[in-house]
Amino acid sequence: MKNETEHLLAILKSKQTFSEYKNNDPFYIDDHTLSDYLFSLLEKKQLEKSEIIRRSNLDRVYGYQIFSGLKTPSRDKVLALALGMDLSLEETQDILRIANHPQLYVKKHRDSIIIFGLHKQLGVLKTNELLFNMGEPIIE
Repeated sequence: MKNETEHLLAILKSKQTFSEYKNNDPFYIDDHTLSDYLFSLLEKKQLEKSEIIRRSNLDRVYGYQIFSGLKTPSRDKVLALALGMDLSLEETQDILRIANHPQLYVKKHRDSIIIFGLHKQLGVLKTNELLFNMGEPIIE
C-alpha cells in the first residue's frame, strides 16, 4: 500500500488544475500547528490522548499542555510522543518538522537507534533501554 505522501502525489498528478487538487482538502504540514497534527494522528489512528501521554512516559500535565498547544516540546518529547503513538518513520519526520526540530538522520548513531525503535515499535522504555545499552543519552 502506498504511503500517504505518495498517495497525495498521485492525486496531485492526476488533476488538470491545482484548484481541483486543493478541493480534495489535502493535509499540508506547513498549514498546521503541532497540536493540529497530533489531533489528526489521534483521529487517524483511533488513539486516546491519555493513553498516548502515558505510553510516551510524559508528565500528564505537560503532555496535555503539548496537545493543547500551550507548551513547545523539546525534540526528545516529540520523539517520545512518536514512540508512544507507534508512528512510522515518515510520520515521525513530519511531526519533527512541524515542531521545528531536526529530523532523524540514520547516519547519526543515536538517531539510528531511535529509527530502529520506531520501526520495531519498541516504545519509549525499550528504546531508552537500547539507547542506554549503546551508550547514548536516553529520551527524556
